[in-house]
Amino acid sequence: MKHAMSQPHRLKLISFELCPYVERSRIALVEKNLEHEVQFIDLRAKPDWFLAISPMGKVPVLQVDDQPIFESLVINELIEELFPSPPMLPAAPLARAEARAWMVFAGDVLMPQSFKAQVALAAGRPGDAAEPLASLRKAFATLESQLGKRTGRFFSSDAFGLVDAVYAPFLRRWRIAEGWGEVKLLREFPAVAAYTEAVLSHPSVVQVTVPELDAKMRRLYAERASAKA
Repeated sequence: MKHAMSQPHRLKLISFELCPYVERSRIALVEKNLEHEVQFIDLRAKPDWFLAISPMGKVPVLQVDDQPIFESLVINELIEELFPSPPMLPAAPLARAEARAWMVFAGDVLMPQSFKAQVALAAGRPGDAAEPLASLRKAFATLESQLGKRTGRFFSSDAFGLVDAVYAPFLRRWRIAEGWGEVKLLREFPAVAAYTEAVLSHPSVVQVTVPELDAKMRRLYAERASAKA
């Protein structure tokens, strides 16, 4: 994966294969056609060298030359600053701020509630999913209203941007989870459903698809549910 122009930095992304937050940064790197290395680690047995560069012990970490940067939103904005072409954030300050705010909404509202629901559904415990699903339905309604204001195919325009890179991993995993039972939230929110199709068919999102993600998610979430039982 090589950038069209000379690439001044060596990039290495430290990752866990199934992590949606890592996937955000992988999408941004691929979207900008940047040469980079991906190194997977086992989060159940984090190596000492990883803990030394990740203050919170979380992935992703992007090593830019030899300097580690952690937190996916920070990483993606750094990628945007270092490699501004093609642009993935709006140029106008207010539009950029709005984009950043909706990225936080994805991470702080949608992702945590969907994770709780997915763990319960994967374990065959639909009763345990009731509360997070109620919160997720409310969040989908908020997102539906915002997406209804769109003038382009993606979140901010017809151009794929950092907001879309942030939502793509969530939407990918939630669409898979809807195949595990009777929950079909996407049917209730047509704007969200249309946006899901647009984002998940985008080339950079397709390129970073984890092989056999459905089976791997169900196995991981079932293990998480058993550990909490």
